[in-house]
Amino acid sequence: MRWLFLIFLFSVLTMACIQEENAKTNFSGNGTNTSDENSVQTIDELAREIKNAPEDFLYPYDGLSYDTIAVNVESGRVIVKATSEEVPGEDVYMFVYENGTLVLKSYLLEAIPPSVREQAIAIALSNRTVYENADGHITVRRVLPHTAAKFYIPKELFSVTWHGDRIVSALVDLEEGTVVKTYLSG
Repeated sequence: MRWLFLIFLFSVLTMACIQEENAKTNFSGNGTNTSDENSVQTIDELAREIKNAPEDFLYPYDGLSYDTIAVNVESGRVIVKATSEEVPGEDVYMFVYENGTLVLKSYLLEAIPPSVREQAIAIALSNRTVYENADGHITVRRVLPHTAAKFYIPKELFSVTWHGDRIVSALVDLEEGTVVKTYLSG
């Protein structure tokens, strides 16, 4: 049972957490998808809305904007890949279409300024368990507040993971300069 929990925790942290929260699909600020409350937008129309108004759906790192946004509709899902010329990395979002609304189901946010990435790694390494087991390829991903609330409190966190012979991961609160959770594979 413990092993299953650890696998679950690791997958949640490294995939930047699956969630059930609705994506921001209200364009008029009143919670509806269109100006006619009786109409329902198709998945293709909603995909076009993402492309035309990404600020209503996507969460780039604070102060950044996306320069390139690719939106693809695949089997009832909308996959969005976004990059910024200001930072390395790519952010990926997966929305599903439910009852005329797009729901953000998962995301992988790696478009992070190098200085923030380095700070998250340094904080992760301040944890003894992480420091003693950190080996291999490193990934640093943002965790949005509504997902972080499941593990800590509702604020932006960073998942720092080393993929080596053993996998070690730290959930980092940059504002506090602390590791709030760790995971170490068996």
